[in-house]
Amino acid sequence: MKRLITTLLLLLFIGSLSNYDVILVRSDLPPDWVIAQAYSQKSGIPIVTTTPNELLDEVKVQLKGYREAGYDRVLIIGGESAISLKVQREIEALGFVTNRISGADRHGTSARFAIELYPDSKECILVNGETYEGMLTALRIAGETGFPILFTRQNEVPMSVEDAMNTMRIERVVLVDKGISQEIKDYLSSQGYTVTTVGEGEDFKKKKLPKEVFSLLSGLVVGAFLVFALLRMKKGEKVSYEILTEDEQKVVDAIIENGGEIMQDQLPAKTGFSRPKVSRIVAVLCERKIVSKEPHGRTQRIRIEKEFEE
Repeated sequence: MKRLITTLLLLLFIGSLSNYDVILVRSDLPPDWVIAQAYSQKSGIPIVTTTPNELLDEVKVQLKGYREAGYDRVLIIGGESAISLKVQREIEALGFVTNRISGADRHGTSARFAIELYPDSKECILVNGETYEGMLTALRIAGETGFPILFTRQNEVPMSVEDAMNTMRIERVVLVDKGISQEIKDYLSSQGYTVTTVGEGEDFKKKKLPKEVFSLLSGLVVGAFLVFALLRMKKGEKVSYEILTEDEQKVVDAIIENGGEIMQDQLPAKTGFSRPKVSRIVAVLCERKIVSKEPHGRTQRIRIEKEFEE
């Protein structure tokens, strides 16, 4: 139980460091969507998708649900040609504070995104911003490592991206070897970067933190943020069902239909999701205090912690 509390507090602390509650992005722009998804996986912040010039009714309902739950900070990804100023103003009219991260092109947007949201990262993922397969590989690696994704061209590293790498003092580059010329590989090595090349579909394993470092961080978190966590961990609050993604709704429905609690190893069969996907969704729901979990034998007992209203 002590280890469980420590882990939950650590996740809560990490989530509290973010300056945003919701990410807004266009789903039909793969480069913007990829960097949004990578950061969502890292931070646990939900993504809302929109059309470029209109905030559709179903999106408004979803955003209102988040606002009623106390979320009020929206990060918009892309320039006004991607998501218009009209849409931004509509979001602000719903009571949100907005901020936009964008560059002159996809390369510049990825550079600004990395500088602002991964300021302490000394490692990055570099991928050709024109190859969808490569971007999906980069997204998978980002999910395993938490590294920012930067977009390059086939034969050169854009100035905006190189400036970002210098600003962040990047030391190691994970290069997705899809549509990348030998010139770029040679150039990165000549600039002193440690380069790890990963082919499409190839496995990449995240380096683990030393146990001593994790123990130290856990101890600091428990000592410094216990009061903060207790204040945040309120039970019985009514929240709108619209704050859940479609996949999250399936997991929550399965738990509710089972009487409000369920063993985690039963969820794959009830939702049709894989075990890793169930684990990721449960982790996000725990971080948002929608469910709680505790060890039970070789699995986890999952309980609903919020009362939902339509």
